[in-house]
Parts: sequence; C-alpha cells; structure tokens
Amino acid sequence: MRHYFFLLLLGLLFPAVCFALVSEGRPGIPYFNHVLFLQQKIVENNDVVAVSLAYSDPGEDERWKCSNSIDVFGGLGLFRDIPDRTWVLVDYELQSILIDNGFNGDADVFNVSACEDLETCLSLSEERNSDPQAQKLHASRPRAKSTVKANFETIQEQLELGRKLVKAARCRGCHNLEGFGPDHAPSLTWKRFKYEEHWLEHYIQSPYRMRPAIGDLMMLKYTSPNAKPSLKTEELSIVAKYLTNVATASAPSDRYLRELWQGYDCYECHTRLYKTEPIEFTPTPIPQEIRESFQANQSLQQCINCHPFGDLHSIKPQDPPGPNAFATDLVFVFEKLSINYLGAFLQNPSYLEPQSQMPNLGLSEKQINDILDFARGFKGAIENGNLSPNRTYYEMKKDGIN
Repeated sequence: MRHYFFLLLLGLLFPAVCFALVSEGRPGIPYFNHVLFLQQKIVENNDVVAVSLAYSDPGEDERWKCSNSIDVFGGLGLFRDIPDRTWVLVDYELQSILIDNGFNGDADVFNVSACEDLETCLSLSEERNSDPQAQKLHASRPRAKSTVKANFETIQEQLELGRKLVKAARCRGCHNLEGFGPDHAPSLTWKRFKYEEHWLEHYIQSPYRMRPAIGDLMMLKYTSPNAKPSLKTEELSIVAKYLTNVATASAPSDRYLRELWQGYDCYECHTRLYKTEPIEFTPTPIPQEIRESFQANQSLQQCINCHPFGDLHSIKPQDPPGPNAFATDLVFVFEKLSINYLGAFLQNPSYLEPQSQMPNLGLSEKQINDILDFARGFKGAIENGNLSPNRTYYEMKKDGIN
C-alpha cells in the first residue's frame, strides 16, 4: 500500500514525470484503502457497465501527466451512486497490470467509499490502515498462491522475440493481433490472462478443431516438419508467453507498415487444404451426470443457441458458414478458459476481446455464477478422469492434411 502513496507524492513533487511500473504477475492480489480517482463511469439501461479509475485527476492541472489507471470488472454496481470525477477509497483484487506509458490494470472491487477531495481520501486511508481490526481483516483475506517475478528487460525480450516468431509463422495472415490483421480466425487480442496454465503452449504444439460449425477453415500444426517455419518446442513456449502478454502491451504501429501480412493469403491456403481432405469432427461424449447438470442449469440454456456442447448438442459444418460458425464447443470453452477470464468475459465480451462476435447477453450476477459453478465442476471431471474431451488434431502434409 505504501508504494502507491509514494507514487502519488512523487507525482505531486515532480509534475512532469510519469512512472512505468513492471508487472510481477499478481492476479488476485488484494489491495485495501487505495486512493483513486473515478475518471469515467458508463451507465446503460440503469446498469453500470464500465468504470475506469485513475491515479490522478487529469483535469486538475499540468501536474497530472501519467496515464496510470485501473478498469473495474467485478463490483461495478458499487459505483452506481458515485458521480464521475470523484476521489474514492477502494478495496480490490488486482487481476492484471499492463506496461505502457505508465500502466493500465484491471481489478475486481469489493468495497468503495466516496470522498469530498483528495486530502480527505488520503487521511481516511491512513486512518483505516492503522486500525488493528482492519489490519486483521486484511491479513485474513486469501492471497494468490504464487507470483511471477519479472523485470522490464525480460518482458521486452520475450515480447520482441515472440513478435518475430509470430511474424515468421504468419499468424497475422488469419488472426488480428495487436490491432492489426484480418478476421478470418478469432482475434488474438484480449485483456486479462485468458487460458488455464500451459493450455496455450500445448494447443499451439498440437492444434485441434474447436468450432464444429466451420466447414472450411482450420489452424494447421506448425510443429509439423512440412510447416514453414517448423516451430521447435522452445519457440512454442516463447510464442505462448508472447500471446499471453501481448494484450498487455502496445506495439508501435509503424512496425506493421513494413509487415505485409495482407499478402500472406493464409486464408485461401488453409481453406484449400481443408477442402482437399476434410476432417470429420467427432463430438465429445458427455457423461450422464454432466448432461443432467447442464440441462438443469437454466443459465446455460441460451448458450446452446450458438454453441455446441459435445454430443448433447452438436452443430454440423455449414456452407456458407452460418452466424454461429465461430462459436466454440462449450467442452473446449470450459476446458481452456480460466474461471477468472470466463466470468469477466460473460460480463462484457467485447471489452476482453474487441473483435468478439459474442453479444453482451446482459447476464445477471447469479446467472454468471451458475455458469461458473458448472465450469468448475466440468474442469474437475476432466482432472479426475471422468471426462475426456475428444480432440480432432490437424497436421500439415505435403499432399494435403491429416
């Protein structure tokens, strides 16, 4: 907590200086009585749908030049009666932090108090933090199991090498990445850490079909000897780290003026290979207990308007592709996505993935929690060996695919 006040004081003493913080991989770490400025609140249909908290009042005077801010996911309703441009005292769990000109993070807020001005907030924060009872409550709040130490040089090196490998593999021939590229395949730009640990690395090593309704497009296996380039295991690890962190960094746009991804024509190649030797998608058999749990979960029923779910609700390829072509089988959704990401995505899909085709369904907190509870049980069934996702793998060959 102390370093935040130190940052604030430094901003007051040295007005023209901005401080870029480096992530230490701290998702789920709680912070208490943090003094922040309610920079913007968006209300739609009487619901608070977005809140941005800043470390300063950018309109106060020329002292405030930093772009340090936090976007709120959980606890948006707590800001309903607090007007914009108000100093607030916030308790929250930091979920991710991005490095740019300053930093930008996102958090789940569990307590907020409005203040008349900055001095009032600072005084109240100091008073609360020195309260023995409050200190006891703070100490008892669960912390993340581990943190990942990092330094700026390490992050920069990983991002730069990852960009080079992604360029060599021509990922941007199908995917939008860092704001550049087509939309033949899902965007690779998102916020928050998206996948279960190591899932992305394993998937890149051996991609499998996740969207049964797409009848003419697939991701090829870039570890195949026939792939150009053929990525090695250690290179896959670097690409996975890059993709995990790419949402948290802004790449200079001028570098993409020299990257002719428009000329890759990956889409035509991928669809041609698929049509040459189509691969049949076999749905995952859903155990009876999970079938009954799914059918009893009313919050999940609107999901199958677009998404397949194993052999309980299957969708066949369409030509031309229908509106649900990019809808992933829920078997793989529950397998790959972290619970934290899934909950935030259900709240506001386009915030986490700007190019997401999934609309905001306006789910209530209870509906989201019902879906997350099912997802936890589904993950547990996979871990316990009671369910095995049926994966259809792809591999590039000289005369087609397999």
